[in-house]
Amino acid sequence: TSLFLSYFQVSTGAYKRQVHEVPLGKQITDPALIEKITWATWTSILGDEVIGIWPRNADKADVNCACVTHAGLNIVTGDDFGLVKLFDFPCTEKFVSGYFILI
Repeated sequence: TSLFLSYFQVSTGAYKRQVHEVPLGKQITDPALIEKITWATWTSILGDEVIGIWPRNADKADVNCACVTHAGLNIVTGDDFGLVKLFDFPCTEKFVSGYFILI
């Protein structure tokens, strides 16, 4: 959800990011408007803000989940290989090497 609870975003099964207005649910398609939104939380694996979490030659289904820390400085991901990775957030540079977290 956005900082002022005006928008929410979803990742579709077709691996598309959608942003919608609250409470009407109208889809926002203007990239300039979407770029200006300050998000209070982030759990999406899609978007320019997280392009770097995807490894080179990754399949669309390889990264399964993501969550930004409360401070908004890092994002943690989980993938098909059983790895939990930590990245800086936003992660806008492609193919960034994240830190592996052993659990």
